[in-house]
Amino acid sequence: MRLTQQLSPEAAWELSLNNPIGVYIHIPFCESKCAYCDFYSFKANEETYENYKAVLCRHLVDSKARLCLFADTLYFGGGTPSLLGGKRIAEIVEVAKQTFLLKNSEITVEVNPAEHLFEDFKLMAAAGVNRISIGLQSANRDELKILSRRHTAEDFLRTVSDAKRAGINNISADIMLGIPNQTNESLIKSIDFAINARVTHISCYMLKIEPDTEFGRADITTLNLPDDDKTADMYLMMSDYLESKGFEHYEISNFALSPYRSRHNLKYWNQEQYLGLGPAAHSYINGKRFYFPRDLKKYMNNPEVIFDIEGGSIEEYIMLKLRLKDGVSFKELTKKFDFDVEKTLLSKCQKYHEYGFMTLNKDGFSLTKQGFLVSNTIISDLIDCFF
Repeated sequence: MRLTQQLSPEAAWELSLNNPIGVYIHIPFCESKCAYCDFYSFKANEETYENYKAVLCRHLVDSKARLCLFADTLYFGGGTPSLLGGKRIAEIVEVAKQTFLLKNSEITVEVNPAEHLFEDFKLMAAAGVNRISIGLQSANRDELKILSRRHTAEDFLRTVSDAKRAGINNISADIMLGIPNQTNESLIKSIDFAINARVTHISCYMLKIEPDTEFGRADITTLNLPDDDKTADMYLMMSDYLESKGFEHYEISNFALSPYRSRHNLKYWNQEQYLGLGPAAHSYINGKRFYFPRDLKKYMNNPEVIFDIEGGSIEEYIMLKLRLKDGVSFKELTKKFDFDVEKTLLSKCQKYHEYGFMTLNKDGFSLTKQGFLVSNTIISDLIDCFF
């Protein structure tokens, strides 16, 4: 598995102290496919789970030997990682601790609400898992049915309870925005449902219709989707409501109680390094972006990476940082890229500031909630300054 050149011991040590990476592990297994899902996932059996676990453990060891880096976050995404079972996840975590992970690392496992996860959570917690991300999506039974979700709202409550009884109290909930038949009232009901379960973090993602999905193959006029204006109003209402409940709107789609921002996801948005293992997993190491193909068999037998575009550009930095409430720091921009802020960039920022889409001061600039809704247009305009 060729990843990148090995760093010197001195450079690796410096990175381990000052800039630890994140490690993402993709678990491509699900019991069924949801109507909106375009992630690489499919149904598998226990033998496949066991073989995949063994391959992941081997690749963790191999990757550490090649990269000589350390990490302070580990994230199991999917798919449905909890299908591996607590024992296998614990075994992978133990290998990660022996290779990459520093003390006090954030270790997250994505799960879908289920009837009985307490024993699995106990095994995970004993290994060091300290954060759970639960795919609630909606607390409305009819909306869950439309999305092809297998769980109920009660399953979500049971899963939260199981995690807390196992000693895992940092819990995130996913809620979907702009889904068929959704109303302001049903959205608030889902948000309140998560808040009342005492979660520490909420991710609210807008539904995107992907071509190779059940929704993508359907006649879109039959889906009864809220229009763009209604979805935008729901987004702003959601943000105001969550902030009134003590949740910081720290990224376009993410809200957290203090101090529960997602440390792992912040690495993506802050243009920090991360290693992805598993089919469809992406990485950013030493300025290089690369990924594994969406092919489980190939990954398990001959895992060659595909190198993508160069990473670390100033355009990419602005695009990622503007996803965050903190935005772009002029001081960091100058230090990182030796870039003197040009009048053209400031002029464009001033324009969006006057429109109410951006906050601009002597320290830097960031998008407002209204700016988040049109972020793609604003970012595209800003990065034109560098061509």
